[in-house]
Amino acid sequence: MIARRQKESSLWWIIHRLGSLNFALTLLAIIAIACAAATFAESGFNTKIAHIYIYKNPLFLIWLAALCVSLFAVTLTRWPWQKKHLGFIVTHYGIITLLIGSMVGMQTGYEGNVTLTKDAPPTTRIVTGRSIIQLESPADRGLYVMGFDAEMAKPSTERPRSFAVPGTKWQVIATDFSDNLLQKSSLVADPAGSPAVLLRMSSAMVNQTVEIPLFLSGDQPAEEDFFGLARIIFQPDLPDVIPLSEHETQMVFAKFAPVVESGKSLSGMQFRLSEDGEKITFISSGGDATTYLRKEILKQAVPTGEATVTVEDYWPDFVMKDGRPASQSPNPANPAVLIRIFPGASSPSEEKPHLTLAPSEGGIIYQLGRGGSTASSGTARVGESFALGWADWQAEVVQAFPQARLETETIAGPPEPADAPGIPGFRAHLETTPGEPGPAAWVESGKMTALRSQKGTDVVRIAYGLESKPVPFSIRLLRFDVPRDEGTDTPADFRASVEFKDAATGAITTGVARMNNPASFPGTFWSNVTGNNYKFSQAEWNPRDLNETTLQVLHDPGWMLKWIGSLGICLGIATMFYWKPGGA
Repeated sequence: MIARRQKESSLWWIIHRLGSLNFALTLLAIIAIACAAATFAESGFNTKIAHIYIYKNPLFLIWLAALCVSLFAVTLTRWPWQKKHLGFIVTHYGIITLLIGSMVGMQTGYEGNVTLTKDAPPTTRIVTGRSIIQLESPADRGLYVMGFDAEMAKPSTERPRSFAVPGTKWQVIATDFSDNLLQKSSLVADPAGSPAVLLRMSSAMVNQTVEIPLFLSGDQPAEEDFFGLARIIFQPDLPDVIPLSEHETQMVFAKFAPVVESGKSLSGMQFRLSEDGEKITFISSGGDATTYLRKEILKQAVPTGEATVTVEDYWPDFVMKDGRPASQSPNPANPAVLIRIFPGASSPSEEKPHLTLAPSEGGIIYQLGRGGSTASSGTARVGESFALGWADWQAEVVQAFPQARLETETIAGPPEPADAPGIPGFRAHLETTPGEPGPAAWVESGKMTALRSQKGTDVVRIAYGLESKPVPFSIRLLRFDVPRDEGTDTPADFRASVEFKDAATGAITTGVARMNNPASFPGTFWSNVTGNNYKFSQAEWNPRDLNETTLQVLHDPGWMLKWIGSLGICLGIATMFYWKPGGA
């Protein structure tokens, strides 16, 4: 019968060829090789490479669609169906449904994140992992979105990437990529400007250099927060010198007795450092003990009621080198911390170290201290450096002008390690006439950049970054809690209480995203069944600010088809093995 209908009908000939075992095995081999390559890419590189080049590659979707067609053709080759074919047919249709659900999820679903802050306005947008560019067309002033991941498809002068500006014949051409764009600031003398100074802060211990420009606006001082460790204040004149209030210094070791600056603790407080250097126990003069995670309070002022304690520095393997504390290895072989105790319970901001400076002829005058007290003072001319007393940080006066303006230039910095990514971006120029490129500029992620034509008369604005998708509801953080294990400061759970508001109906619901227990919206039975749901799971948190949290968002419209297909596969296999129809 099979041979006869293939000979008599071209349709049946095609169906049997599509449903042949050889065709199915060929497709399965291709898909298996692609999945193996994707697994290698994920483990050797990152998940983004596997998704871009394999899972979301049109060829991979074509192979999956061809496999669905082959599976459907296999069931038709058994026509006319009999009772004994029931399990076989249900299994194959279950696989087809599962594959369709996977393709729907890959094409219409997405995974992203949202950062929420308590008391901040609600947000209606989710940041996904898809990189895009936005071009503003001068033809209609509209913003046009195009998918482009400069990190995956690195442009170069040999292999540039071109983008047509909608509504024009112009081209934006990308010719370079950097994963670590930096802002280089410089001061330029300007008779209409204000007093200004450019400081270069450097530390050999953390191998970091930071440039900080400071401007005066009338009599108003300029202030910068230095990584939360200290305050830098630039003002017209320095305040009167106030001697630094009496304080106590202790060098606390995990394996040895502490070293107290005066030989005896004036405050009566004692400190214990755990053997791994991860925890510090404060013991008050009355014997009350409180344990903190060292990394959470390092460089932070901790009020204790009777004094303010600051853990100034930490060395995992303490040793003295050239008369200065240092660490000879990153392993906690000999952990030690430097602790300062200030009388009174001042606020953390008042207890931060500060650098106060004022303009002077050819440079600056400065004071170093804490709160309203002064520890040291001096002068520094352009090109001179001075120690800050904040670990090994040094300050150099790069530029100082009585009247100046600030010019900032984006440059490509050295490549960043994978565990500390910098700001990515690409270098591009505008061509309004072929062969006549305009000035090139770095397009930094998260910022709008203006590209000009060669004559400077035409401008196109372009932005690069992660896609921000709107959602049909708003989300707001009500509170964020971090319960601790009893008797310790180790987090036992993370609980983000959030409020959802439906944009269509105005209905408000609340949910709690906990560890391994996501919140969802709409969260109804039918939305969970169909997959028309958004799941919010805890992703990141800021131990220094419990009013902020980051939630991972998962939206998968193919969820229901995947489950129906999986259920069909199980039922079909069970039918084939355990159901024996009589008389079939």
